[in-house]
Amino acid sequence: MAKFQGGSYYAVDDKGRIVIPMRFRTMLGERFIITLGFGRCLFIFTMDQWQKVGGKFDEGLLFDKRKIRLLRVLYTHATEVTPDSQGRIAIPQELRDWAKIEPGSEVFIAGCGNWIEIWSRPIYEAMMQAELERTEELLQLAVELNI
Repeated sequence: MAKFQGGSYYAVDDKGRIVIPMRFRTMLGERFIITLGFGRCLFIFTMDQWQKVGGKFDEGLLFDKRKIRLLRVLYTHATEVTPDSQGRIAIPQELRDWAKIEPGSEVFIAGCGNWIEIWSRPIYEAMMQAELERTEELLQLAVELNI
């Protein structure tokens, strides 16, 4: 299965819509899921990947406290979206509020392997700067993951 990779800045229009990059649109299909991510970003999953995520929650104990917390974050804000003829999606207001995405601003749309992340530009740039300042930690993680 192909992986989402690369990223670019995109404008948010006055109605809170963004254009999904063509390179991602073809892999996403006609319908996909957008939900809260971590660190104030939004996640986009293909319908197939969303089903795989859901399947993981079916494993193990039903009432595991940590699983319930994660389910609440991911599922209570999940919305199925379909791009319009111009490849735009309307980000629901509650998701834009949480991710601090304002109409007329810019977002960074990033391919992250099995999903896509949407970040407010200032939050993305601050997060990435912090990550790049911890290169030794990232290097150690790469070694631990045998990359």
